[in-house]
Amino acid sequence: MKNTYTTAKYDLNQNISSLAKSMGAIDIGFSDLSNLSADKRMNYCQAITIVVKLSDGILNQIKNEPTQTYFSHYRSVNRLIDDICLRILIYLEDSGYPSIAIPASQSVTDLHDQFTGAFQHKTGATLSGLGWIGRSALFVHKLYGPRVRLGTILTNAPLKTGNPIVKSECGSCRACVTICPSSAIEGRLWEPGLSRNELFDAFACSQHMKIAFHHIGRGVVCGLCVVACPVGKKATAPKKDHI
Repeated sequence: MKNTYTTAKYDLNQNISSLAKSMGAIDIGFSDLSNLSADKRMNYCQAITIVVKLSDGILNQIKNEPTQTYFSHYRSVNRLIDDICLRILIYLEDSGYPSIAIPASQSVTDLHDQFTGAFQHKTGATLSGLGWIGRSALFVHKLYGPRVRLGTILTNAPLKTGNPIVKSECGSCRACVTICPSSAIEGRLWEPGLSRNELFDAFACSQHMKIAFHHIGRGVVCGLCVVACPVGKKATAPKKDHI
């Protein structure tokens, strides 16, 4: 039986979307988390995913290693996402729905995975129907590929949610596997329930960046797998001038 939603729910979705996009988000998703364990979703049943696109100009400068400009840009986009999520959090709580904003980039203490976050942004993004997980373990937006950063708000607000993505669209492409300088990408196709460690060795990636790119800055991110993805390249190809 198809769920029906009140006008108020549609208005809530629209108001959140308008707020996020007015601050720089390029897309937004709404997902149902009720099939996840309560501790994994912090006892909240809905997630709002904020998508901010990385700069094509800056990404296109990356050839064999990350650039100083990309290093700064990456951090700036994370701060923007955190600001957007905070504004939405305030809006939801003013509307009577206590919520939690998950930082764009923050690792929490976990004995089993030192590179994990309080909640996986990619989980909400795929459940909302915005895209899938690539061989690189990066989220691949349906239009912009991995050239995006994500933020999440967990809430119990009554929202209309999207249809989950349950299949990888990477096909036979192995561009990210081939370009990875640390050989951290295992090369498997993602499917729901597959752990990140089965796709990607986060420790190997981190160690390589510390050794090879320490001159760029502490906490530098590589970006090579991002720029190699053909999904992002197709969406961001330069447009010809019309005369």
